[in-house]
Amino acid sequence: MTTQSSQTPPCLPKSTLLILYFIIFLGSAGFFITIPAYVNLFLTDHSLAIAKVMPLEDRRSLFGTVMSAAPFISMFFTPFIARFADRYSRKVVMAICLLVAAIGFVMPVYAIIAGSITLLFTGNMINSLGSASQPIAQAVLADNSQGKTKATLMSFVAVVMTAAMSFGPALGSKLTALYGAQAPFYACLLIAIICFILLHLIRLPKQATLQQENPFSLSAPLSRSQKGLLPCLAIVFLCQFSWSLYFQNIAFILPQKWQLAVEGEFYQYFMLAIGVVMIASLLFVPRLLLFWIPLPNALRSVLSGAGIGMVLLAITPTPTTHIMAMIWTSIMVASAFPLYITALSDRASDGDQGWAMALSSAMVGLAWTLTGYLTAILVNVDLMLPTFIAAAGYVVTVILIPRQTQVGSQKAKV
Repeated sequence: MTTQSSQTPPCLPKSTLLILYFIIFLGSAGFFITIPAYVNLFLTDHSLAIAKVMPLEDRRSLFGTVMSAAPFISMFFTPFIARFADRYSRKVVMAICLLVAAIGFVMPVYAIIAGSITLLFTGNMINSLGSASQPIAQAVLADNSQGKTKATLMSFVAVVMTAAMSFGPALGSKLTALYGAQAPFYACLLIAIICFILLHLIRLPKQATLQQENPFSLSAPLSRSQKGLLPCLAIVFLCQFSWSLYFQNIAFILPQKWQLAVEGEFYQYFMLAIGVVMIASLLFVPRLLLFWIPLPNALRSVLSGAGIGMVLLAITPTPTTHIMAMIWTSIMVASAFPLYITALSDRASDGDQGWAMALSSAMVGLAWTLTGYLTAILVNVDLMLPTFIAAAGYVVTVILIPRQTQVGSQKAKV
């Protein structure tokens, strides 16, 4: 039968939280830490055997194929994997995903030894499937919290993912330089094994399971969701799409507008500042906003601020004013993430949290994959066009914000 959730979700122990965040970190770090290794393998003259026989242009195309195919596979399969987790056991499915990820990190090591592109490509694909542990871990957090607590936990999710994005490539680069292209894969393999062991040391709260339901069905969780779930998914996509347009536009703006090389110190400190500002904002701003105003109003405020910030970034005349606009925009963009993820979670039933988080991850992956190509096309029309489009994207998200949902999501059929 269908029941309403009237009880406050149990508070997760700190040890459980740390392990779940560690698993979420692996889901992002597994991609970002290995990027320098793939660059070394495909684009230098002393990597795989193909570097000696394949022209650089062809290797660049192969590199792009390998790096873009994995997100597409993850986007397609992750929602179904999460549905299995919701239907049976999130802990069991997370453990399986970690084992799959470990296999995905082992295969590239053997691929490098054997000089096999096929093994390297296959390992990357397998690892992308293993990253489904990330949204399932997010589902555990979302299913056992509500209100400001849920927004705070989602803020820490964003902190962990931002840390992986900001520091992962630097760590992978250092490991590759010191120990060779195999080292980043060994590092990720170690993290996966540690996560697998730690996961078996904790007990997760009992989840609302979906009895006698086809896990391949996507219409069932949609029918249980509250009004506004699809607009919330659209907000996730548009926010990530808009931020990614600007983030990737930076590599064109600095050298073409102010002759600041991307290998120079300004660019390095600029990118570092974005990471630091976003992490600091995630730790404090969302919870402070929710202390004073309801979730929809808080979300409307930060998304409006992000749109204004994008306009300022597009019209700033000097590097100094651009930095000032970037700080404001980064605060708004970072603060929006836990708010719109919380809004999305509130509209999915308790038993469908893994599915909802997987869909949000799919929207994030789709947005960043699309903008990687579109940004290069748009700057050929006008240098600042991607940033202006990003501003328009945030305007649309403000329009899409649904009204406040009731506290506590509907329980799944048990």
